[in-house]
Amino acid sequence: MQVKFYTYNVNFSGKSSQLRKNYSKRLDENRLTEVNTANLQGLAERFSQEGLTYQQCLKAAKKHPYLLVQKPETLEFNIRETAKRFNKEGLTTAKYLKSAMSYPVLFSCSPETIEKNIRSAVKLFGSYGITTEEYLHSASYNPTIYITKAETIKKKIYTISKKLNIPTSDILETFLRQPTTLSICEKDFIKKYEILKYIEENKFLDKLAVRPNERDLTLSILRKKMTNSVEYFYTYLLRNKISLGLERGHKIPHEDIVQGTLNFIKTNKNKIVKFDILDGKYAKDFIKFVKNLSKSTVGKNIFRINVLH
Repeated sequence: MQVKFYTYNVNFSGKSSQLRKNYSKRLDENRLTEVNTANLQGLAERFSQEGLTYQQCLKAAKKHPYLLVQKPETLEFNIRETAKRFNKEGLTTAKYLKSAMSYPVLFSCSPETIEKNIRSAVKLFGSYGITTEEYLHSASYNPTIYITKAETIKKKIYTISKKLNIPTSDILETFLRQPTTLSICEKDFIKKYEILKYIEENKFLDKLAVRPNERDLTLSILRKKMTNSVEYFYTYLLRNKISLGLERGHKIPHEDIVQGTLNFIKTNKNKIVKFDILDGKYAKDFIKFVKNLSKSTVGKNIFRINVLH
């Protein structure tokens, strides 16, 4: 791709959102100034030993346009100094640079800010046995943790814990085990947990199994992948209900639940598929989802769902 160069620059003035918009447009149109290009090239050169290339810097700038105007030496200092402050806990420049490339905002964050966020969080949750090494490990999977204030995380954990009546230690453990869940807002986390619980209760119905105690059920749900969409969860429940009526070897595979479910609907468009579900908070939403999925796939609803009260 040919990149067009211009000798003029856009001054940084006005609201940051407008600046981001202006520079994002400049990147999309391949209209970089000589200064913009020099900054990216300088950044690549300063981390050449870590394998950083100009093209990678250009890609990062599309996520965080401020890389186009910030001095390479400033960006280098932010990365190397932050890594240095946590060197004893295992954070290397290469590791932190990798996080910054996936979440380029980190290039612009001062070492003081990052250190404060990490140290404060570890101190705040110290009574739960969390260590700096564990927290940094979680941040490597979800770099937004680096810039998230400890009080913000605490508020999220306590809100979820109170609403779901689950110990705060279990919620914290879930966040550490699945770091990406920290990016889910409290409302969405609570909704997904409740839907997963509804799915599990339907499994007990289908298998005529005894419901486990609340503690074991809670821990089982928290181990599931919370970052999946609500639509995926409903498709998973539908897959379970469909598979009840299928012979062994013909059930919809777990490996490709979405496409497998759609293929089933297409193959059975001239049939009526019946099954039961438990009544509950999400029963109506699930029925509506199934109806819409079937209609959008084959033009009609092939499912007849009976709600058990």
